[in-house]
Amino acid sequence: FDTVVATLALSSIPDDRRAVGEVWRVLRPGGRFLLLEHVRSPLLPVRLLQRVLDPLFVRCYGDHLLRDPLDHLAAAGFVVDRVERSKGGLIARLVARKPATTP
Repeated sequence: FDTVVATLALSSIPDDRRAVGEVWRVLRPGGRFLLLEHVRSPLLPVRLLQRVLDPLFVRCYGDHLLRDPLDHLAAAGFVVDRVERSKGGLIARLVARKPATTP
């Protein structure tokens, strides 16, 4: 694929690291991975609230509020070209790219 789009998906997939690996597998070299995702806030008060609410959200909605897809993207080999965070840092829009030449 030339592009893979995921909207609020990685936060609800049980094995998000494996999901990122699967995106890596299906993308052609030079392909883009576009994400809109719940993320761990960089703001301490918000992050503390996320920490309190996370167990409830996981149990009720299967949604993890404290995950950070940047860790998995880097581990898979993606180059992150852009990160835009919402106010409060709860939502991030990410553009990652599979390098044109892969090891």
